Order: sequence, then structure tokens, then C-alpha cells
Amino acid sequence: MLVTPFTADYQLNEPALRAQCKWAIDKGAQGVVAAPSIGEFLHMNETERTRVFEIVLEEASQRSDISAVAMTSGATTLETLHYASLAGKMGYDAQQVIPPYYWRCGEAEVERHYRMVAEAGDLPVVIYHNPALSKFNISPKFAGKLATIPGVVAFKEVLTDLQHLEALYDEVGGRAEIYNTFRALLAGLMLGAAGGFINIFAVPAAVALLKAFEVRDLARAEEIQRRLNRCFPRGGEETLGHLGTTKVTASVVTGIDMGPARPPYMAPDDAAERLQQRLPALMEII
Repeated sequence: MLVTPFTADYQLNEPALRAQCKWAIDKGAQGVVAAPSIGEFLHMNETERTRVFEIVLEEASQRSDISAVAMTSGATTLETLHYASLAGKMGYDAQQVIPPYYWRCGEAEVERHYRMVAEAGDLPVVIYHNPALSKFNISPKFAGKLATIPGVVAFKEVLTDLQHLEALYDEVGGRAEIYNTFRALLAGLMLGAAGGFINIFAVPAAVALLKAFEVRDLARAEEIQRRLNRCFPRGGEETLGHLGTTKVTASVVTGIDMGPARPPYMAPDDAAERLQQRLPALMEII
């Protein structure tokens, strides 16, 4: 999950975006997501967002084993269909789609949204569940229903509650793959996750955790998960400063200046200092 780097005057920083893609792949990411939520897709105009799509795909295409996913979401289904068509014509592997996020939706409207996007056939659909941002909660039972839509291939789940996750895996029943957030990566893997959609700054730790899990070194995997969560404590998408802190965190961990989030979003003045105090314990184990 890539952030979108900006210059100090909020212009797209193309060299930093390319460097970030290379950094993620070098650190073991198996794919990249262009302009996701932390990539500020809704803060860019069409020209900027299309350019981000182009750059990320160019970098991902340097290796045949790297998947490229475009965040095509919009405030309406028609906007999503527009970006899905653009990304599909470019050659992306899949699209990530959140429910419409301004006017509140009901289940019938969210189902209609995903059916229209999937039936358009531009790209396979990864349903992105982030109720803090979309204002819509996809219950496990409803997720199971959405998983029956042809063209829906996966879910990205940001919730970490174990009871919710257990019910989600039961209801989806293998009809679509499930990818967890980094904060519940180990729990997801133990439930049968295909992997994780991981914020850029957590990629090295997530890769180390996955390797430990694959050789069934669960004690090491559990300790990595604990240190990972302590290093990047949950702020929550609804928390003041969350987006700005994410950009600061990405800059500190990668060594690439990602610039500020676009106004009005800010980061606490001591965000980098606090992270630098916590990071050594995580780096030690990975």
C-alpha cells in the first residue's frame, strides 16, 4: 500500500514515488497498490491520479512476479467505473474498491455498487472494508453474499477483532481470498489468509513475519507481530493526524521524503521523534 509522495508545495513527486515502489519490491513486497487510501486518491485530480497509475505500473512491470493493483474507488459507482476502465486499459492486475464514502449507503446500494463494477469486467475486484472511511460496515454475513458476485476475487479487511475475523472467514468460505491489515497479519494467516495488504512502512516486518509463519516458527512470528503493533500503534482512520502521521512514518522507515499530506491533514509535531524511539526494537528482530 503506497503513499503518494508530494513536494513541499503539494505537487506530485514522481522520483519519490518510483523510489518507493522499488524500495517496497526490494524489501519483499509481492505487489503494489497505486493511490490507495493512504495514497490520497481522493485528494488528486484525474490527471494526477492517472499519472500515479502510470508510474506505479511502470515500476511494477520491471518484474514479472509483481502484482499491480489500482485503487479505483470514487464517491459514486460511475466514478469508480471510470477509473476501473483507465486502470484496466493500462494493464493492471486488479482493482481495490471501497463502498461509496460520502452519502451513506445501505446493503442493497453497496451490493449494486460492487455488482456494477464487477460486471463491467474491467478488472477483478478486491473489496476494501474500512468502515471508518466509508461509513459502511460490511458484516461477515454480507461479505459472504458479496463473495458470490462473479468478478469479486478478494477482500482487504482492516478490522482486527478476532470474533469478526473468524466469522468473516467462515462466511466467505473460500469463495474469495482474504487479505488482512498488518495489525492482524498473523491472526489472518492462521485463519487462512492469502496474505496482507500492508502499509508501506510495515512491509519489512510483514515479510519477516510471513517467512516465520511459512516455516511454522510461530513464536518468532508472534513476537514480530507484537513489536510491529507496538512500533506502529493503532491511531485509527478517524483519529486526528492519522493520515499525516502515516506519511511521516513512511518517510522515516523508507528514508524517502514522502512530503506532507495535502491540506487540511497534518501530523503531530513529534510524530517522527516518537517513531524513531520505537523503531529500533522492531528492526532488531527483523
